[in-house]
Amino acid sequence: MEKQEALINWFKKHTKGYLLFSGGFDSSAVLGAAMKAGASIQPIWVNNGFNRAKANDMLIQARNLGASDLKIIEVTPGEMVVANPERRCYHCKSHILSLVPKDGQPIYDGTTASDLGNYRPGKQALDEYKVQSPLAELGITSWETKDIAMAFGADPLFAEHESCLATRINYNHLLTPERIKAIYEVENYIIDKTGDFHVRCRIDDADHMRIELSKPESFALIVEEKVREELFEIGNKVSLFVTIDVKRSRPNEYDKRIKKEGEN
Repeated sequence: MEKQEALINWFKKHTKGYLLFSGGFDSSAVLGAAMKAGASIQPIWVNNGFNRAKANDMLIQARNLGASDLKIIEVTPGEMVVANPERRCYHCKSHILSLVPKDGQPIYDGTTASDLGNYRPGKQALDEYKVQSPLAELGITSWETKDIAMAFGADPLFAEHESCLATRINYNHLLTPERIKAIYEVENYIIDKTGDFHVRCRIDDADHMRIELSKPESFALIVEEKVREELFEIGNKVSLFVTIDVKRSRPNEYDKRIKKEGEN
């Protein structure tokens, strides 16, 4: 609990500002600590259409953590985001940050120590807007935020739903509403049946949708012909082929490839 206390004490020195709140474990740990410290922090949730969670889920999650109010900003992704270049996250994060009130108060987020060193073009936008990341500053990892967030009252079901669906589509393939909707429906279909929150439905190119599963229950589910037919019906709206990856779900391989190429 040492890091939990350190996070609370951090907000005793940083008593005002805005928090980019996603409802996941990372930003929930930050919001919970801020509320415990008595800081005047306004959580902001941005609905850009790429969320697996819904607005009402985020309202409840913010209240679970002690916040009386959640500011919700509706965003229509710009052309640079929809085009889905390798620096998509930079353009997306820049747009989001441009909508935070400009009254001189600091902005905080849930970047953890685990995120440092990874391919994160959105980090440049955070730096440009001087966003402060208390978890990273205190050396708190993503593995540690789950326990901290739940200790502050976060609902793990809401936190597990937090995920950006834009990351599921390979770079330079458009982030169309139809593709995002199909990804959302496939993932939630499997989540509802198995509780596999780490399912990832990815669109690799114009023809291929690939589903990454995590739990044994999810792989067992695919044995059922009816399930395969229903998943294909959803996926076939945007892809010619709908496939199951034989390897468990893992962090975005698209980003790993970029980092590897950049090192050569």
